[in-house]
Amino acid sequence: MKKLTLVMLLLAGFGAAYADELSDAQKLWDNKDFYKSFQIFNKLAEAGNVNAQLQLGEMYGFGEGTAEDTEKAAYWLKQAAAKGHPEAAASLALVQERKAHRADIAYYTTSFDGGSAAYSRYGCERPQIPAKSTSNEDIRKVNAKINTWTECYGRFIVNLRSVAPADKTIKPEILQLMNNEEFTRSAALINKVYGNILTDAAAIEQSISSESSAWKKSTELYATEYDKKLVQDKITSDNEIRVLETTRRNMEHSMFTTSYKK
Repeated sequence: MKKLTLVMLLLAGFGAAYADELSDAQKLWDNKDFYKSFQIFNKLAEAGNVNAQLQLGEMYGFGEGTAEDTEKAAYWLKQAAAKGHPEAAASLALVQERKAHRADIAYYTTSFDGGSAAYSRYGCERPQIPAKSTSNEDIRKVNAKINTWTECYGRFIVNLRSVAPADKTIKPEILQLMNNEEFTRSAALINKVYGNILTDAAAIEQSISSESSAWKKSTELYATEYDKKLVQDKITSDNEIRVLETTRRNMEHSMFTTSYKK
């Protein structure tokens, strides 16, 4: 619905009293008090005001403040057009387009499923994370899988944020055909659907994050224990070498002593 200005009202040939009423009707419409706004526009349209006829036709066409009635909308918009209102023809075309796209409007108000933004569309392959890795090669492979999934999940989140506002999700050509109540319902449904999509995806993210943290902790613990074992093995080996050296020296000493006694 087009917003009126006082200059427009006066140019339409009405006096200050009518201009005040039209201004009041517009304020009521701006405040979404459509019923009271409709009553005033109806009165002034019946009195012959071209701007009121345009507004009344649009309110009938969009079901604002009254039951939607395409025939009455066409009647009043044609009245406004006959009196030379420059926007009447475009408004009538919009009302007719709205009628032709009822199913599209209903999709956003009652059936929207968020399929285009669903996590499943991105094909993010869940990484298979072992309890622990015991080699550098295995660690590199697991890290690569986790990084690939993280990048995919990031693309999903970026897209969801970009489309989350209802006016970004609803096609522009359909958005312009909605009335206030339809947009409000659509926005509520869209927010709910996207919220559920995000909740489900976040559960997957948290599960993978938990698995990744456990894997990292176990792998680091294994690496630490392995390093300790290497040190311990070296100590044991050194001790064994020293024992062998001692044994060798004892044997040499024994052989020398035996030879001397002979």
